[in-house]
Amino acid sequence: MSVLLVAVGLYLTNNFNRDQIRLQRDSTNAQRDLALKGQRADRFVAAVDQLGQEGTDRLSIRLGGIYALETLMKDSPEDENTVIEVLCAFVRTHSPRPRTIPRQVPDSPADVRAAISVLGRRPNPYSHAYLDFRNALLGLHDADLQGADLSGTNLADANLTGAFVIGANLRFVSLTDANLTGAFLTDANLTDANLAGANLTDAGLNKTYLTRTKLINANLTGAALYLAKLTEANLAGANLTGATLFYADLTNANLTGAKLTRANLTGANLTRANLTSGQVACSRMDASTRLPNGVVRPAEGAWNSTECKNK
Repeated sequence: MSVLLVAVGLYLTNNFNRDQIRLQRDSTNAQRDLALKGQRADRFVAAVDQLGQEGTDRLSIRLGGIYALETLMKDSPEDENTVIEVLCAFVRTHSPRPRTIPRQVPDSPADVRAAISVLGRRPNPYSHAYLDFRNALLGLHDADLQGADLSGTNLADANLTGAFVIGANLRFVSLTDANLTGAFLTDANLTDANLAGANLTDAGLNKTYLTRTKLINANLTGAALYLAKLTEANLAGANLTGATLFYADLTNANLTGAKLTRANLTGANLTRANLTSGQVACSRMDASTRLPNGVVRPAEGAWNSTECKNK
C-alpha cells in the first residue's frame, strides 16, 4: 500500500510540476507576444510618421518609411493588409489624377515609384484585394517592375514608356489609353487585361499571355509578339503595322478592322480568327501560317511590293 501511495504522490507531484511549467511557459509566451506586438506597433507608427514628412528635402525620410513598412510587411503577415492600404493611400494622394490628362504624363515622384515597387513585391499578393490606385495618374517611365504583381490594378492613362515589366502579373489590370511605347513585357501575364487604346509601339511582348485581353484600337506598330498567346484577344481596330507575330497564337482572336500591313505572321495560328483576305494581303507569312477558312493566303513576297510599302 505504501508503495502505491508513493507512486500516486509522485504522479500528482509530476502533474503539478508540469502544469506549473506549462503555465510559466504560456505566461512567458504571452508576454513575449505582447512585447512583439508593441514593437510592431512602434515600428508602424514610426514608419507612417516618416511617410508624413513632406517636402523635397525630406524625400530620403519618406523613402525610409516606405522600406520600413516593407520590412514590417515581411516580418508580420498579419500587418500586411494594413501596410498595403497605407501605401496605396500614399500613392493616390501623391499622384492625384488631374481633370485633364496631359499629352505626356510626367514621372511620378521617386517616393511614389518606390511605393509601387514595394507593393508589386508584397509577400502574399492573393491575401489582399486588388491594389487601389483609383483617381491616381502614374508616370512610371523606365520603371523596373520585373516580376511585380499588379493584378487588377487601375493604371489607366499611365506612362510606362520603356518600363521593364518582364514576368509581371498584370491579370485583369486596366491599362486603357496607357503609354507603353518600348516597354518590355516579355513573359508578362496580361490575361483578361484591358489595353483598349493603349500605345504599345515597339513594345516587347514576346511570350506574353494576352488571352482574352482587350486591345481594341491599341497601337502595336512594330511590336514584338513572338510566341505571344492572343487566344480570344479582342484586337478590333488595332494597328499591327510591322508587328512581329512569329508563331503567335491568335486562335479565335477578334481582328475586325485591325491593320496587319507588313506584319510578320510566320508560323502564327489564326485559326477561327475574325479577319478578311484583304487584311492579310500585305502581311508576311509562310506555309506554316494557319489562316481561317476562306481567307486567301497572299502571294509570296507581296508584303514587300511597292503597293504594300506605300500603305
